[in-house]
This record gives sequence, structure tokens and C-alpha cells, in this order.
Amino acid sequence: MKFIGAIVMFSVFFAVSGKEEEITIIRDAEIEETLTEMAKPIFRVAGLNPECVRIYVINSNSINAFTVGNGHIFIHSGLLLKFKNPLHIVGVLCHETAHIAAGHVDRLMRVMQTRSMNLMAAMIATIIGATLSGSPDAMAIMLGYAMSDERFFLKYSRDEEFAADALAASYLLKMDYSPEVLMEVFYEFDHMDILNGGSNLPTYVRSHPPATTRISAMRKFCTQKQGRIVDEKMAGKYSRLIAKLKAYLKPIDCRSLMPTDPYIKAIYLHKIGKTANALQIMQGLAASNDIYHKEAMAQMLYESGKIAEAVKIYETICNSGTNTLIKIDYANALLELGKNIDTAISILESAKYVDCLNENVFRLLAKAYGQKGREGVSLLMLAREYMLQKNYRKAHEFLESSLKKMDKKTDASFIKKAKYLKELLERDYQLELLPPSLMSP
Repeated sequence: MKFIGAIVMFSVFFAVSGKEEEITIIRDAEIEETLTEMAKPIFRVAGLNPECVRIYVINSNSINAFTVGNGHIFIHSGLLLKFKNPLHIVGVLCHETAHIAAGHVDRLMRVMQTRSMNLMAAMIATIIGATLSGSPDAMAIMLGYAMSDERFFLKYSRDEEFAADALAASYLLKMDYSPEVLMEVFYEFDHMDILNGGSNLPTYVRSHPPATTRISAMRKFCTQKQGRIVDEKMAGKYSRLIAKLKAYLKPIDCRSLMPTDPYIKAIYLHKIGKTANALQIMQGLAASNDIYHKEAMAQMLYESGKIAEAVKIYETICNSGTNTLIKIDYANALLELGKNIDTAISILESAKYVDCLNENVFRLLAKAYGQKGREGVSLLMLAREYMLQKNYRKAHEFLESSLKKMDKKTDASFIKKAKYLKELLERDYQLELLPPSLMSP
């Protein structure tokens, strides 16, 4: 894992279309905080708890966003870099929030479960039919069922998309923004569709309605009381977000046109290896009250081997209360320095409940407990990390080892957790019954 300019990237696995797919998430306190502040007003007008918002940026050039419910929204970096006006992103966030508020995600999960059960029933019936009749047509019948079921499922998804668009328009109007900003996003989708040949696809195989249809539906909302199509206050923070993201993801673009903002310039210089120049710029900026200037300064110091200096800055920031990601970086620096291990453990134990997607928390906890000589607990934390990676075989091995190493008196609560997780893996994945060749790698 490599830290650059306070931005960190790591991979997680999601079930997409029935397959495990790896996606890379960009973690940065400032970027996530800016997007969260943009989303909180939307959650309020939607009747949701704004404190539940969790926004993650996926490192992908595609123009996309999605939600998995429970306030978790994922935005592709390509979408952020595509639009200069933050209200375009607000429009997208309104759409994803609408899916959450309307319960679309929960209903979709139930439909998928029913769909899987129906398909399984069809497969069983096909196998029985093929066995009894010896007919080669049985498989064709099952495939026909699967295709018709797939078309129903896609239609269900398209209906939900139209409903989310309508709700998103209402949220924008409530916040005094024009639904036109969301319609402009759809125009971009339409342009992409034409370039990629997607406009030629028949409607019944689409999971989303055609962009042209969504544009037509959105026009009726734009005839109502028009709101703002710009927000100057939001634009300042968003432009800094974009510049920072571009300096990290597209340093070649920045080389041809050196960033004029000293903060972004420092991040760019650090990215291309000119850390001394970057630190010189950051020393002046870190004197301000901007915690993200201080954070970037601390991260650059850490990466250049000046860990004690980095710890001092992190301590100053964290004493005033701050983002969980920054606290995790502080704990990491403490562990690297080998001091205040208990403080690092306290920070990380709290963070693991807040930042559920950050497997690095468990890796750092394993290191911290290892430094304290609590080998069994350290192995338990490594098992938790492997569980997040869906490497259940390795997690099971570490859980078994941790139970052998932990002290029954001092580690009683950890022993209870390890036993529960071990039983969970054995019950749900039957690890003790499967030969190694059939287990997760």
C-alpha cells in the first residue's frame, strides 16, 4: 500500500452479476469529506439521516455511480473528472439517494433472491426432465426461462431508474437547484451511448432506460420553478477536489500545465518525487488553519522518513477532532515510531467500527498488538483482514492459530470473537469439510 499526498488506494471485492470482481477505492479524507458535505443536504430533504452518508471514490475512468444502500454511495473518478460544475455531481447524488430513500436497493435484493430461487427450480426441473425423457430440448427450455426472467429483471430495474430520476428532481427543487443539472448529465450519458454503440441496443436488454428517454422525462420538471444551476460556495471546494484528484491520477496532464494552486502543486511535486520542493511549499501552507494542508504536510514527512515530525503534526490535528482516515494515518505513524502503542490501538479499535471498508485498520491492529506481545490477538486481526478480502481459507487458518496463542484471562473477549468467527466460517462456508483445492485461494 502506498500513500501519496494523503491519498491511498486499496482493493475490495464485490459480487457483480454473480461474479467476484475487484475494484480499487481511492481513500482521501478531504475528497470524502467534500463529497459527504455535498450529500448531507440531499439526505435531509429525502428524510434520511445525514450522518449515515458514506461516499467512496472508485478508481475508474467510466462515468458511473451506484449505491449498495445504508447510505453508502460509490462514485467513479471518471464521473468526478468529467464535470466541472459540482451541481452535476449533486444531481447524481440525488439520484442515488432516491434509490436509498425509496427502498429500491432492499426490493432489488429481494427480487434477486426470488429470481435465483426460480432459476434454481427451473434447473432442477430441467435435470429431472432430461433424465426421464432423454430429450436434448430440456436445456433449451431452461435457457428460455432464464432469458425471459432476465428481461423481467432488467425491466424492473428500468422502472426503478425512472422513479429515482423523478425523486432526484424533487430533491434538487427543494434545495433550490434546477433539475436541469441532472438532465445535462443524461445528455453526457447519451453522447457516451452513441460513441460506444449502446444506442443500438434494444430496450429490453438494457438495465437502465435510454438516456434520450430519461431526458424527455426530466424536461417536465425543468418547466417548473427553476432553481440555481451554479453554487459558487460549493464550486471552490469542488474545484480543489478535482485538482487534487487530477494531480494524483493524471500527473502527466499536470506536467504539461503546472498547477498554479500551491497546495495542488505540492501534491504534484511529491507525486513525481520532488518531495523537498513539495515540503518547502507545504511549510508555508501548514501554518494556516486548514487541516488538510497540515495532513498533507504530515503525510509527506512520513513518506520521506521524518516520522517523528509527522507524528507531531498528526497529534495537533487529531487533538482537535478530525476525520477517521487522518486518525488512522496518525496511528500508523505512531506504530512506525514505536511509541504510544496504546494510543494507536485505541484509535484503530474505534476506527474499525466507523470505516468498515478499510482493511488496513486490521492490518495495523495486528501490527500494534504484535508490538505489545499479544500474538494471539494479532493473529485474530490478520484473520479479520483476510475475511474482508474474502480469503476465507486463510482467515480460518489464522483464527485457529489465534485461539491457540491467546491468554484465557487477558484475552477473554477476543477469544469469544475468534470462536464466533471460526464457527461462522465453518457453518456458512463449510471450511472443515472442503478439501484445500476447493477452498478460496
